Amino acid sequence: MKKSVLALSIVITLFCVPYGDAQEYNTIENSHPTIHVKGEAVIKTIPDEAVINFGVSSEARKLAVAYKDNTSKMNSIISAIKSVGIDKKDIKTSSYDVVPVYPRNEKGHQIPGSPVSFKVSQQLMVKVRDTSKTGDIIDRAIKDGTNIFQSIQFRSSKIDELRKEVKIQAAKNAKAKAGLYAEALGVSLGRLLKVNESESRPAPTRQARMYSNMAMEVSPQIEAGSMEIRETCNLIYEIYEEQN
Repeated sequence: MKKSVLALSIVITLFCVPYGDAQEYNTIENSHPTIHVKGEAVIKTIPDEAVINFGVSSEARKLAVAYKDNTSKMNSIISAIKSVGIDKKDIKTSSYDVVPVYPRNEKGHQIPGSPVSFKVSQQLMVKVRDTSKTGDIIDRAIKDGTNIFQSIQFRSSKIDELRKEVKIQAAKNAKAKAGLYAEALGVSLGRLLKVNESESRPAPTRQARMYSNMAMEVSPQIEAGSMEIRETCNLIYEIYEEQN
């Protein structure tokens, strides 16, 4: 059976490519009849880890007072977190700031003068390896002085393995599509000319919140839910028309 190159290019799926690759794509498409396919795959999993970001902000006329208040509250929070089984290697100080607060006029513009107060802020990032403890940790942290709550992010400890698996599935899906379209159109697949991938990760909602002195009577029920790991694989194949 002989093969002759088709005169026209068949495009099944169009997708955007970086500007720097445009000439390469044009060269391929101008010299070869091609077929473009996009394969997709999704894996759903239950998160088994949580990362909580929160902290304490203290303000006082004297720096020493703000520093002492902030240090005392943060030390108390860290002790409370450790008491529920969080290892010290999973507790990290992500930021520490000392900022002078200057006087401002009615329009909110800073005016010359000495600081009217000092603000000391400290942020913690806590990795929770048992998501069922998430609500209890938040409750204890707020009771011990947390007044800045930044975010909770749920994730999987097996994310690298899952990403590898979903990439394989997306590539297989794209290859199967290419074969399906080629059969339907009465052509044969030639060389694989280009592979391009893209991934979409679930983005947790991040919202900074300030809490005044408050204590929860019950711990909040925090549900990890599920997460999706999604991959897309784009393939370009040469195609040939079969002739008897």
